[in-house]
Amino acid sequence: MKASKYNIVFDYKGKKLAFNGLSAAFAEIDDNFIRLLDNIKNIKEDELSEKDKDLLEDMKRGSFVLDDDTNELNIIKLNSYLGKFRPSVLGLTIAPTLQCNFACPYCYEQRQTGMISKDVIDAIYKKVQDAAEHKSNISINWYGGEPLLAKDVIAEMSQKMIEICEKNNVKYDAYIVTNGYLINEETVKMFKKAKIMGAQITVDGPPEIHNARRKLCDPTIKTFDVIIKNIQLLMKNDIPVHIRINIDRTNIDKLEELLEILTQNGLQKCGIGLGHVKDYTSTCQSVAHDCLSNKEYAEETVKQQKILLKHGFRTVDYPYYPGVKANYCCADRLDSFVVGHDGELYKCWNDVGVKKHSVGNIKNDLALTNSNVLHQKYLLWSPFNYTECVECEYLPICMGGCPFNGMKSGKPECEKWVYNLIDILKVRYDAEQMIYSQKEKVSTQV
Repeated sequence: MKASKYNIVFDYKGKKLAFNGLSAAFAEIDDNFIRLLDNIKNIKEDELSEKDKDLLEDMKRGSFVLDDDTNELNIIKLNSYLGKFRPSVLGLTIAPTLQCNFACPYCYEQRQTGMISKDVIDAIYKKVQDAAEHKSNISINWYGGEPLLAKDVIAEMSQKMIEICEKNNVKYDAYIVTNGYLINEETVKMFKKAKIMGAQITVDGPPEIHNARRKLCDPTIKTFDVIIKNIQLLMKNDIPVHIRINIDRTNIDKLEELLEILTQNGLQKCGIGLGHVKDYTSTCQSVAHDCLSNKEYAEETVKQQKILLKHGFRTVDYPYYPGVKANYCCADRLDSFVVGHDGELYKCWNDVGVKKHSVGNIKNDLALTNSNVLHQKYLLWSPFNYTECVECEYLPICMGGCPFNGMKSGKPECEKWVYNLIDILKVRYDAEQMIYSQKEKVSTQV
């Protein structure tokens, strides 16, 4: 047996803690754990006490200890390839329009007029039909522009795609990324009928901050109160909302004030995600001076996570706790595309509407897309091409970072875990200890 290359052991508050990147297992450990780990190469299992045998099995389950012939890098590679080229799922992010009723200063998209046409819609139906005949899952994400400017299109297309999936006994799921301004009772009914199981809505801070950043094309009309009301409406109707807070230098000190407002409005059950504002494209270059570096962003997320926990918001899963990555995202997955309103296909959301970054068109055979040079670059983008990634102890939870940024800069861009993993684990440990203490208190009272 041998110790995993991806073990990270550290001291905190008089305790020893261990994290394994291959499994994302996290444990409070004792001297027996350290003793077995340090002597693992010389241990003979049949000579161990029953207590040590049980501990060793736990260490194996967490991948802290592996068989001698286990090649960890090959495990990571295989998981990556399975993620990139898994044949069972078709993922389409559909932007029925790139028009938007908002004028956010940091938006990376190039706004375009026009709605999705019938020939593009029919081509999408055909791709869904083809996929339904040999795949097990069709996953749709509605995007834009602002997708709810095309409510009727979403309703009509959803019913047709659901019908195709039901006839072929294929699982169908859908999600929507929206600014949330156009939601009403009728929209909620449409979501349920269209099997839209959740929504991401951005709220960038308390009213004065949000209204300056998430503004209508007519800036005199404020959006904050309307969006909060609409989030409440969705949650009331059992449609989960993930609130995204795009952070930069202008609003990083306003999170607690926003959380107090969300709590007052009964929105503590919403997921909260801290988005990283970046100058992805030339369209958002004007905000570049306000953007945080990856290291600064990582440091801020530790501070903000403590604030989220203080206010009772859930922070036990990704992106607050590292998860084992296969491929990185939809950009480096074979059967996953963003479909523009004109039928152009893109691999990354950041590319939408930029014709030179199109990898094909939905109206053509997808086999032609595979010969597209940019499509190949996205699919073949890999941390395994870089020595610094292959040798890095954070590889399984980072996987070379965002493919879009990596291709743009010509080298991998480290995920935030490289800068803040230990601090994040400490926050997670404190949270678990607090939960445990509360349970013990309740148990004692009972």
